[in-house]
Amino acid sequence: MALPGENRTPKVIAIEEAIKKMSSQELAALPGLDGEDFKTFGTLIQHFCFIDLNLRRALELFALKKMLPKSAEKLYPNLSDSMLTEALTEIIKGMDPKVEDIPTALTWLEVISKTRGYRNLVGHFAGKRFPNQDVYVFVSKSDRDARKALGSGLAAHRVHTAVAGRSDFAEMTKSVEQAQSWLAKKIPEWDKRYLKASETKIQV
Repeated sequence: MALPGENRTPKVIAIEEAIKKMSSQELAALPGLDGEDFKTFGTLIQHFCFIDLNLRRALELFALKKMLPKSAEKLYPNLSDSMLTEALTEIIKGMDPKVEDIPTALTWLEVISKTRGYRNLVGHFAGKRFPNQDVYVFVSKSDRDARKALGSGLAAHRVHTAVAGRSDFAEMTKSVEQAQSWLAKKIPEWDKRYLKASETKIQV
């Protein structure tokens, strides 16, 4: 199965078709990940740990100012990770464009939203390489994990697989790092702009 939003190149399609014909033993025999692969995956996961920390810090700040959208107010503070960018996007769209660079903010939030599925993939799916190809093959037997990462459940006696380009994955991780850096800098900026000195400040 292709990843959400992925450009399915002929190479990816061919590998997906080859994987469909593999037995469980053949899947298990695919080459394992190397040190650089583990470094990339760990880096991606940690970037999202900080992203989610700062998304929740931002929403706490805007909750104090009664700026949460109606859709988030009902569930706050128990919003799922996937809902965090949705709520912050609504808030930013309503900000004053004279003081907030709204297009840039929405661009980075879109990066976060689009790449979250990849974080779920490396966090919950078993990763392999494919012989003589610069791609990753991800496999899961968990229906819940498959739905979370790929948006659909498992058929009986089947596993979910996904194919992603290795070099594309590395470039995507760099984009997430930039998004994380942008968001980390926005928290104190928003804190200063929207919270009065006498109001409770958010502690890390």
